[in-house]
Formats: sequence, C-alpha cells, structure tokens
Amino acid sequence: MDEPRAGPARASPRLMEDAVPAMVWSARPDMSCDYLSRAWLEFTGCTPEQALGDGWSRGVHPEDLARWLDACVRAFDAREPFHIEYRLRRHDGEYRWVQDRGVPRFSPDGVFLGFVGSCVDVHERKRCEHELARALERERKLRIATEEASRIKDGFLASVLQDLQAPVQAIATWARHLRAQAWPTSEAADALEAIERNARAQDRIIADLLDLSRVAAGGAPAGRPAANEGLLANVRVLVAEPDAAARETIAKVLAVAGAKVHAAASGQDALRAIDAFHPDVVLSQVDLRGGDGEALIRQLRARPAERGGCVPAAALTTPSERAGGLRAVAAGYDAQLAKPVEPVALLATVARLAHPSV
Repeated sequence: MDEPRAGPARASPRLMEDAVPAMVWSARPDMSCDYLSRAWLEFTGCTPEQALGDGWSRGVHPEDLARWLDACVRAFDAREPFHIEYRLRRHDGEYRWVQDRGVPRFSPDGVFLGFVGSCVDVHERKRCEHELARALERERKLRIATEEASRIKDGFLASVLQDLQAPVQAIATWARHLRAQAWPTSEAADALEAIERNARAQDRIIADLLDLSRVAAGGAPAGRPAANEGLLANVRVLVAEPDAAARETIAKVLAVAGAKVHAAASGQDALRAIDAFHPDVVLSQVDLRGGDGEALIRQLRARPAERGGCVPAAALTTPSERAGGLRAVAAGYDAQLAKPVEPVALLATVARLAHPSV
C-alpha cells in the first residue's frame, strides 16, 4: 500500500514577508519593535539585535525624531492608522526620505496587539518637491522685485510727466497770448500758431500718459474737460494682431487716449473690418494668420480711396522681423513700430498718422 504523499511545504508568514522587497515592521503595544523585514535591515545596515526593541528609532534623523515619536504615540494611544514622512539613515550613512504607514493590529477577540507597517523610499520625490519649491520661491521673489521696479519706474515717469506738463501748458498759453497781439497774417502769427498747436498736442500726450500710469496703478483715468479731450479722441484705429495679449495691451493704450479701436486676429478679418469700421489708422503685425502684413497692405493699397485704399498704416514688428518690417514699409506701410510697443511711441505714431499736421 502506497504511503500518503506529503503536501507542499508552506512558508511561514515571517519568511513570506522577508521575501517581499518592502521595509515591513511590527511593534508591540508599548511601541517596542518585535519584527523588521530583511529589506528594512538591508536598507539601514542594522542587525536585528541592534534594531529590535527600542533600537529601530536610532536611524531616524535627529531633526525628525520628535515629530516621528509624536505621530507614533498619538496613533498607538488612539489605536488609529498613521502616515508620516521622515528621514531614515541608510546603510551608507546618507539620510533618505521615507514614507511610513502603520495600522493597528487586534486579536480575534479585539485585544490591541500593536502596529504593523511599511516604509517606502520617497527621497527622489521629496528632492523634486524641494527643488520645485525653491524654483517657485525664486520666481516669487523675482516677480516681486520686477513689480517693485516697475512701480518705481512708473512713479518716476509720472513725476517727470507732471513736471513737464506745467511748462508745456505755459508755452501754449503764452503762444496764444502773443499770437493775439501779432498781425493775423504775419509770419510771426503763423509761427506762434504752430507753437501753440504743438504744445497743445504735447499736453494731450502727457495727459494721456498720466492716465495710463493711473490705470496701471489700479486707479481711474482723470476726468478732463471737453476742451482737452484725449489726443486721439474719436480716431478710429484698426489693430490687426494675432496675439490676444498684445491686441488687448495696444487697444487699452489707444482707448485711454480716446481712440475707438477695432481688433482683428488675421489679415482677412482686417480687410472685412475696413469695410465696416472705416478706420482712420491701421496697425498691423507683419506676420498675420491668413496672409502676412505685406499681403494685407498690398491688398489695401490696391483698393480705391473710398474703400480705405489711402488709410494711413503702421507695421508692427518684432526684433526678428525688422527686415520684414522694412519690406512692409516698402510695400505700402507709412510707418513701423517695434514690439513690444511703448505707449509713447504708439500714441505719437498714431497721432502723426491720424493728424499729419500735428
């Protein structure tokens, strides 16, 4: 009669845990360690004799020890799971960030037996988080410094403009006074009229720039009497610019100066807008969707005057497009503005195109 065959040998729970590549541990209700997996021992370089009992806490970084101990005590007292990240000394002496999770153990009749948990090396993740935090902090400080520099620059510009405004107004006033005493058709009267006209234009530019500085600072534009309306009051400006942020910035500057603005994102949109909007001035990016700015100006100049063929136009160019900007001027643009467009240059160019005599 054949003897019964023995069943397959079953590995003990401890041997199975040692085969798992995870840093597993267990502790008694008094927080003394009673088991550490092979992976934990290999990571720390400790022997069971060194680590069991109270020895397992010796590898925790001194700066993290109080926090680790507090988390463990609270969890053991409350019999609740815990999760903590701290630095644990590796076998080569380097401290590595680990993520430690523990859960309480109970007997079948509900007696608290301690905790079991596992550690995972998360050092690379923590390093990346630290580098990201440092980069964000550097970016924050740089942004604050840039905003402060911009605020100081705007404040200085506003101060200079205010200092310029009074002399310019005085020039206009005295020119008008002297012109009233000159012979109406004399050369002196014509010269004084030109001086007054240009001084008034400069006064409007200064007032518009002061309004821009107030708006940039979060304030509202200062109200001005009708006799001193914006430099570009009722001037209709078509802005053909594919970049939404650039369109908004240009439109805001022109609107503060009193202009009526229509924005277009492509050459075709711009051509359609010319028929409906009837602009006094066109501003167009050289590189446009649906055809570049050179094609736009050629099509515009091919139109009869009543359909906008003679409307003054300025090409908007980036530093890499300066050569293209010169070609665009040769193709029919009347002026060229470099991006990012400075408010003074923008207002002066549009004013000159809309009012050639100013």
